[in-house]
Amino acid sequence: METITLQNPMKKPVALRIIMVSFLLKVFIAFGLYYAISSGKLEIPNANPEYILYTAGFYIINLIGMIITALNGKLQLFRAIILFDFMVSIPAKAVIGFVMAVYSFGLTFHPKLKEYFESKN
Repeated sequence: METITLQNPMKKPVALRIIMVSFLLKVFIAFGLYYAISSGKLEIPNANPEYILYTAGFYIINLIGMIITALNGKLQLFRAIILFDFMVSIPAKAVIGFVMAVYSFGLTFHPKLKEYFESKN
């Protein structure tokens, strides 16, 4: 009689969850700021609502790309998306976007995150 052992799929590491939640939070913050500035409820000097709206749209595209690359196990592309996300924050001068992109990029070097991406290949 043969014994069959089933491999348990690796759980998503905490670092990956932190990255994904922070990027989702960034989308909500961007749309919230757009609404507050365009409706006149918040006055920020030199804030252009159009830039904020475009930035929020790119944040959504980046989040979708990050989800797809995380599911397919492509760590280098995942990091490239985070770097692109940093560049997207430049026109809107989104300081929160800068900070979240920098610490998210740093979290991609966590050993458990690397192991998770390697297990997907």
